[in-house]
Amino acid sequence: MNTSPEEPARCWQPDFPQRPQRWPFFYGWVIVVFSTLGICASMPGQTIGVSVFTARLSEALGLSAMQLSVAYMLGTLVSAFCINAGGRFFDRFGARRAIVYSVLALGLVLLGLSFVEHFSRWLSHVPLLNARPWLPAFMVLIIGFALLRFTGQGMVTLSSRAMLGKWFNRRRGTVTAWSGAVVAFVFSGAPLALESLIQQFGWQGTWQLMGGFLILVLGMLFWVFARDNPEECGLQMDGNFIGKVRKENLDSVIYRDYTLPEARRTFSFWIFTLMFGLNGLVITAYTFHIIAIGRELNVSVDYILGLFVPTAVISVVSGFTIAWLTDLSFVRIKYLLCLMALSAMLGYIALALGRYPSGAWLHMLGFGISGGCFGSLSGIVYPRFFGRAHLGEISGLFMTVIMIASAVGPFFFSVVEAVFGAYQAGFGLSAMVAASIALASLWADNPQRRLAASAE
Repeated sequence: MNTSPEEPARCWQPDFPQRPQRWPFFYGWVIVVFSTLGICASMPGQTIGVSVFTARLSEALGLSAMQLSVAYMLGTLVSAFCINAGGRFFDRFGARRAIVYSVLALGLVLLGLSFVEHFSRWLSHVPLLNARPWLPAFMVLIIGFALLRFTGQGMVTLSSRAMLGKWFNRRRGTVTAWSGAVVAFVFSGAPLALESLIQQFGWQGTWQLMGGFLILVLGMLFWVFARDNPEECGLQMDGNFIGKVRKENLDSVIYRDYTLPEARRTFSFWIFTLMFGLNGLVITAYTFHIIAIGRELNVSVDYILGLFVPTAVISVVSGFTIAWLTDLSFVRIKYLLCLMALSAMLGYIALALGRYPSGAWLHMLGFGISGGCFGSLSGIVYPRFFGRAHLGEISGLFMTVIMIASAVGPFFFSVVEAVFGAYQAGFGLSAMVAASIALASLWADNPQRRLAASAE
């Protein structure tokens, strides 16, 4: 007998192989752990996880740095246009199946990428593809990067974030901040950890180890512990938490669930999403070109890389602060978006002026606060503004914008440097965009508030 999404096979039912209702504490805290673990597991598909392998890939495949970056951009763009389908899968089949399948797929992609040299040799025997010696490897990497970005940066991240958003409402800001803090520290240490593994096992062996771990360990753990929502488990959002009696924040009251077409017709969706996209564009470009940017600023490699640590500390502190503010009755989320845009603008201005090391404090403060805002707001705003019923599709469009921005960022800054002779011009342009978004954010009201007003 065929099973429908409403009647899943026994292995996917919420009470199998263990019942969340039987846990001695609210099962949402287990979801926090596995949502965080899922975002950390996406690291091999994020730019910070790929960057350690780029020099090895370039040498092994005989590609130039420009050819490799173009392949990365094209692969990311291809994956971005597929993520909406992933969001629909999430809404139809739930977070549990989405995250299990995504983690398994990411593991298989990593195993496949470890054999990229063999695939390139096979393609070199195909007519037309061997017209240029670099073309087979270039084509293999476009496909490989597309799959890597779709599974890692795309589906694993989307499924993990959206799953967390379904389990909490009153404490969504707090749990998002804790999750973001752990992810920030894991990601900051990822390059050194990966470099150590590469030194010991080689770049192919490192991808194989990560792929095997994702398939054999994490896939099973997510199947056992991940669940789509509290209602299917006989629970309620936030558990039995009532908290301090206080006036409720109207930005946290859901009057109805928006569909994707309805959400994307709202001004608020695009202002928030564009700011998140700008953040992804600039951070990816900055990370990708950081050595060249350091030379342009006349500072050492160690100095420019060392700015990540204090920036991460500021980001974690500001993330907790922003999460706390979202739970206060008098705080409007649109004003927090304005804060994110203004702080990002200050960070971009610091790089545009190029007065280092004296101006480094503005750089760290701007990037740190905006990064903390991104970590908290990106996990809070979509379920609070548009509800949970179509959260996968709505998050899919948000991730599409982020992925396109991160794909275009390094290339855009390369073009700016070629035209204006300095990366600083790119940061100046980004600062002007951030200032425009800060102004526009003042009209980015929560659509649920309008529904509340019309119901009175």
